[in-house]
Amino acid sequence: MKRTIITAMALLLCLTLYACSGDQSAGAPSDEPPSAPLQTDTAPPSIEPSSDTAGVTISEPAEPEKIEVEYPFEDNDGRIHHQIYINGEMAETDHDAFTYPDEPKGAYYPIVEILEHLGVECLFDEHLEALTTQVNGQVITCKSDNSDIVVGKTTLGGTAPEYIDGCFYVPSYTFMHLLDAVVDFTADRSSVTITTDTAINAANSGTAGLSLSAEAVPGLGEALYTGSQACPSCGGTGRSICTSCSGTGGTTQYNQVRDPITGSYTMQSNRAFCSRCGGSGRSTCPTCGGSGSR
Repeated sequence: MKRTIITAMALLLCLTLYACSGDQSAGAPSDEPPSAPLQTDTAPPSIEPSSDTAGVTISEPAEPEKIEVEYPFEDNDGRIHHQIYINGEMAETDHDAFTYPDEPKGAYYPIVEILEHLGVECLFDEHLEALTTQVNGQVITCKSDNSDIVVGKTTLGGTAPEYIDGCFYVPSYTFMHLLDAVVDFTADRSSVTITTDTAINAANSGTAGLSLSAEAVPGLGEALYTGSQACPSCGGTGRSICTSCSGTGGTTQYNQVRDPITGSYTMQSNRAFCSRCGGSGRSTCPTCGGSGSR
């Protein structure tokens, strides 16, 4: 009887252990991968790369490489540009000297900047497009609508001055007569040279004693003085036309640009604000110092 009870208890204990073992195996993680979620109609479609763009890298176009301008060079208008040397010193001018391909022996020079390099101010009448100054007592005048250049009592005929982008250009013989100068080209024609022994006498050179035309005065601003009290160089306004840009407020700059693909060079031009007047086209009258009075 006792043995039967012990056997029954042992059997019951085995059944209990077997049931516990089954519960633990049901909660254990499975080695099988979870089933993939069902796809629905809202799933985004896959995008396949186009055969036209596959494997192609799109890059921004390279900017042209800018290099220092090399003289001589031809601009878009067919003029050949040359640097300017005065008595062996390179003149820092906003405008180059130039020649035409069919007139290679005669250069045109920016007269205002060359004379200012020598310390001589010029009086520029924007509205009448006339320029006047004096060098050692000789008054020189030229106008855009007149082929004559007058130096003292002599009228220089032949080649007319050029008036381009507000700048007066005069032929080389103007300086031969005015400064008793020798003008020439360097051997490689990259530059033009002006050589002179003429000494500038400041007492009778520049704009002193010269008068601005009455028609040009309103373009300079309101007159601070009138009549005999007004400065003759500015008409009493205290302002003058900027001779660096001839009142235009800007100058043309040239850059040689190299194409990185073809390796060829092209000349590009752009307008930049005048460094002297800041783009206003007006500057302080050099005669009266801006006061407007005589």
